[in-house]
Amino acid sequence: MSEPQTIHFKFSGNGGEYFRIWIVNSILTILTLGIYSAWAKVRTNRYFYGNTVLDNATFEYHATPIMILKGRLIAVAALIIYVAISKVSPIAGLAFIPILGLLAPWVIWRSIQFNARMVSYRNIRFHFHGALKEVYKILVLIPLLPIIVGGILVGISLLIDKEGKFTVILSFMVVIAFYAVFPYIQQLMTSYYINNRQYGQGQFSAQLSAEKYYKIYLTLIGLTVLVSLIIGMLIAFILGVTGEFDKITAMMQSSEDPEEVPIALVGAILFVYIAFGILSIWGTAYIQTNIKNYVLNRTSLDNIQINSSIEVGKLFVIYFTNILLLMATFGLAYPWTIIRLKKYKLESTSVTGNINEYVNQQQQKQSALGEELGDAFDMDLDLGM
Repeated sequence: MSEPQTIHFKFSGNGGEYFRIWIVNSILTILTLGIYSAWAKVRTNRYFYGNTVLDNATFEYHATPIMILKGRLIAVAALIIYVAISKVSPIAGLAFIPILGLLAPWVIWRSIQFNARMVSYRNIRFHFHGALKEVYKILVLIPLLPIIVGGILVGISLLIDKEGKFTVILSFMVVIAFYAVFPYIQQLMTSYYINNRQYGQGQFSAQLSAEKYYKIYLTLIGLTVLVSLIIGMLIAFILGVTGEFDKITAMMQSSEDPEEVPIALVGAILFVYIAFGILSIWGTAYIQTNIKNYVLNRTSLDNIQINSSIEVGKLFVIYFTNILLLMATFGLAYPWTIIRLKKYKLESTSVTGNINEYVNQQQQKQSALGEELGDAFDMDLDLGM
């Protein structure tokens, strides 16, 4: 048996090639009123998987446009039914929304199954065997719990609290509880997604902790509050030193419409917008880097360990410059921005183990696997990975 080795993913795509695919996809999708989007999806996925290289072998994408078109036609039909019902009876239309909401986990489940089975590496298919009831538990039951419990408490509060002050506070706490459960849901869904995934007969596994997710999000919130305070104090200091603070205060306290808005106020507002825009981009890079590194570094495929080494600073620079490129080119640089992002994320990922021996083992076992592909629902699931 050969010694375990670490092999990095490589991405061989480039912006010029993808631009030709993207521009044709965009034009034909518009001309066909969206019908060509299924063909566009297949062309795009085949390009990206076909340029993803691991140990001198590329991945393959096997879906056909007709498969994807079927799923999209079902989604469009559901939307048409909803619009028609809403036109006839707005109340019935509102009643139809929860039905669509209850169908969403099923669509996500079928999408994960389909997208897993459509990808192969060295002629070995990926698979997914997660149970549907788990998706409903994670995406329906858990998010509804704080709403149901909070609703009952608010109802009781309305009967007891005549002035309504406590009810307002309680309602605010219910909203916070609803959003606070999101990291837990993300951890559960990511664990479900990975631990039910297979490569041939090989099993992926990841031991993830919700505590780590909360630490990542709370750290970001803390840093955001700290930076916000620093920005506020910096603006107040500059305005105070220049004497503009008193002018702005006087203008705001005056009941008359100002003849002229102080330039310092305009500059301060512009500075705040730019600063918080940059902070938002950095926050996105921070969350994605920490979650992706945490998840992949705790994920293995039997005896093959997956590694990720994305850096917040580098990812932030890519996001920031990509936005500038999109603004400067009115969106035409989109293919280059996607390629840059995909290349960095992929090439920061590696696997450690005897990959060749493992793949050979899976090739010997693959004849035991045979499944129906089912209908296609190809929606993308963002788990921070």
